[in-house]
Formats: sequence, structure tokens, C-alpha cells
Amino acid sequence: MRHWPAPEAAYATAPSVISEIGWTFRSAQDCLHGIQGREFWLRKAALLDRIAVTDDDPAGGDAATLAVEAARRLMEIDHAAGLGPSGYADGPYTPDHPDSVREPRGYVRQEYALWIRHH
Repeated sequence: MRHWPAPEAAYATAPSVISEIGWTFRSAQDCLHGIQGREFWLRKAALLDRIAVTDDDPAGGDAATLAVEAARRLMEIDHAAGLGPSGYADGPYTPDHPDSVREPRGYVRQEYALWIRHH
């Protein structure tokens, strides 16, 4: 069983949820035009994961469903780009690894923790 970073660890230095909501809103237009696609989906998936963690039903509520959908979109982008141990998304598990497929939100935490260290 894969031990993903805990939300508290993955998002320890993340901007506030309110700040990320604003960034996501402002960046949505660019994403629609193919600009900053991976960063947009990574930050959006992380934001939704953070919201879902605080929800009354962190694993099965509406927020969790949206978080999983966004995580899967990020995984599609990473898979299409061939990201993995030799690419920027250098986490221990690639987007198509069975553990990532089973726990898309864990994959987001892994990738966000790596990304935030570089930004």
C-alpha cells in the first residue's frame, strides 16, 4: 500500500484556499486556451483536494468527487506528456501506476508537494 503525503504535509506551504480559488478563477481562461495546462490542473486538483479534506464526507461527498475528477485530468495530462521518474513529475509513482490510478488524490498530493518545492 502506497503512503501518499498527508494533506498537511503536501499543502504545508501552499497559499491559502481563498488565494488559490482566486488564482484558479483568474487562470481558467488561460487554461481554456492551452496555456499553463499542467499547472492549472495541478493547482485546481490540489485546491479541490484541500476542500474535500475538510468536508463532512472527505472520501465520498461532492467535493471529493470533484477532487477525484480534477486529479484524473492531471493524470491524463501527465501521462500524455510522458511524465514520470525521468520527467518533471518525478514522484515515486507515475500517473499510470496502479497505486496512482486507485488513489488519484494521493497522486495530486505527491505532485503538488514536489511542485511547490520548486516554486
